[in-house]
Amino acid sequence: MKPRVTKLGHVGLTVRDIDRTIDFYSKYLGMRLTEKFEYEEVRLGHGVAVQAGAFIRCDTTHHELSIFKMRKDILPDDAPGAPRYGYGLHHVAFELGSPEDLKGLYTQMRDDGVEIVNCRKGGPGNQPRFYARDPDGNLLEFYWGIDQVGWDGASRPYDPIEEIDILSFDFEAYVETRETNAAEARKTIRSGING
Repeated sequence: MKPRVTKLGHVGLTVRDIDRTIDFYSKYLGMRLTEKFEYEEVRLGHGVAVQAGAFIRCDTTHHELSIFKMRKDILPDDAPGAPRYGYGLHHVAFELGSPEDLKGLYTQMRDDGVEIVNCRKGGPGNQPRFYARDPDGNLLEFYWGIDQVGWDGASRPYDPIEEIDILSFDFEAYVETRETNAAEARKTIRSGING
């Protein structure tokens, strides 16, 4: 039997300032610090590149986000920030519990001057979402209502990606249309139209 993972465990980020990053994820996402640590120079961690780190969490899991400060000889303070485009991490996504939570987070970040990249719906997963950048320039996605894959393992066709105004977006109409489309798709599966 082939081994398989049960879920994505956590994401690790290299940051310029650990406290600033903890403050950002705590303030906007309500994440909590589990622990923070520093390695002695003679006992550096994670392949001898890490000087300090912190683990933060959403729930009772020890950590969903690992934050690391690299040794100065590995990554000096004046090193460039996260690239806008490049190989490696593209974005980290966070699910919100309701449309109101999504709109509230958007408003808070916008009002605090956090860089908002855009707001969208459609595309694979179909979810209404917005993108912003953390203090180190990492791209973050915040969403609500991502599609769930059915028992047959197939995802439903998705709407084209469109820019939206997240604050005036009609979440109720979105859910109603999604459920109607899903019900129609289930009928065609049961009737054998799709093979």
